Amino acid sequence: MDREKIKQRILRDLRLGLYKLIVLSIIHKYGPIHGYNIRKKIEELSDGLLRPSESTIYDTLKKLEKLGLIESYWVASSGYPMKKYYRIKTKDEELVEEIISEALKEGEIINRILRGDTP
Repeated sequence: MDREKIKQRILRDLRLGLYKLIVLSIIHKYGPIHGYNIRKKIEELSDGLLRPSESTIYDTLKKLEKLGLIESYWVASSGYPMKKYYRIKTKDEELVEEIISEALKEGEIINRILRGDTP
């Protein structure tokens, strides 16, 4: 496998692992929100560096729904097809905040390790 493919595979695996957290965070901060807007928000917040496919977003949403952290519901708007929105389940707001807080701490540790900083 050539160098570029190796690099792309490692970075893709990293992103796929982080999308649950990113999507959860976006729903927590901006929700209720529908899948297309989640995708656009990720692109916007990452200055275009992260460009998940629709299937990546919807697979991630399904996984979060299966975990029981989010729920979906349909909204009708006059003249437009119904859209599926996602929100954090009220009973899990505190858990989601804990997950985000822990992820931020771990992100700081990962940054320190990758930069080679000493504690």
